[in-house]
Amino acid sequence: MESDVAAHIGVEAKDNCYACNSQSPELLHQQHLPRQLQSPKEQSIQRIVTGMESTNSSADEPSSLLEQLGGLLRQTSQQKILPRFQNLADGDIACKASKEDPNDVVTLADRSAEKFLTSRLPDLLPGSLVIGEEAVASDERLLDQLDSPAPVWLVDPLDGTHNFATGNGPFGPMVALVHQGTILAAAIHLSLGDDLFLAERGCGAFHNGKKLTANSTESERPVGTVFSKFMPKELAQDLERRREGHIRETAILCAAHQYTRLCRGQKDYDVYYRLMPWDHAPGALILRETGGVSRHPDGRDYQVSARREVLLTARSETVWQKVRADLFGG
Repeated sequence: MESDVAAHIGVEAKDNCYACNSQSPELLHQQHLPRQLQSPKEQSIQRIVTGMESTNSSADEPSSLLEQLGGLLRQTSQQKILPRFQNLADGDIACKASKEDPNDVVTLADRSAEKFLTSRLPDLLPGSLVIGEEAVASDERLLDQLDSPAPVWLVDPLDGTHNFATGNGPFGPMVALVHQGTILAAAIHLSLGDDLFLAERGCGAFHNGKKLTANSTESERPVGTVFSKFMPKELAQDLERRREGHIRETAILCAAHQYTRLCRGQKDYDVYYRLMPWDHAPGALILRETGGVSRHPDGRDYQVSARREVLLTARSETVWQKVRADLFGG
């Protein structure tokens, strides 16, 4: 009989081929590319925004667009998040309960940070759209804009809200730039340590301005976490049984923290089930650009359209293959 793990591996992903876009690259360029990015040194950004796949010409430093994006996230932390850390009044924390997560909360810092980012991000890329986590909580139809021909900024204004609300870390804002299902650029700022992670598709990843590459060494006993909170019970139990030989790391609920730990080689893997796009799109690109892997067990790369299926992230291809064999067979 098929195992519980195999039953939850996933379904076919939607084809997001650029060739299916009804608008020409030239027209998209005219509509969405800001004038300051039209210089030769920004050619990779040009290609990305126009819908043309950038070549794997890894850069030694972030492009000006990435630097501006990183500066905006750092500003968000400094002005909208950190002043409220361990300084929230009773009315600054509100229930955001859902059937799936009855204990979910939102804080004044989440809302203030999202409002700030929503107003500033389109200035970086005129014609772009913004989808924020808190806005979607009020109107899920906003996610339909991911199919728009315009570039879309996916915003998690304060990842790790529960930690923040209880006066603990880690937490911070995350943003990804997505076009027709493909993640083009990403930024994560861990507020407490002022750690800034940036990535541009095909051009590499950076930590505080320095090139970031994955640790590719093998692990005899992989260190990782299975985030079972939103998993079907049978699947979670099966995964726990299959990873008997692994070193279990405590589940800290902050995707910004978990993805950047993978990128720095501080752990080997994570397994997720609930895949909200603002939680995974930024980290998935940064991990990819360091040489890490974010895939479903059947081999499909992570897609922003995925919602509830198993996702296995790992710091390298070698680790991903080993953990996949341990947890899912084959």
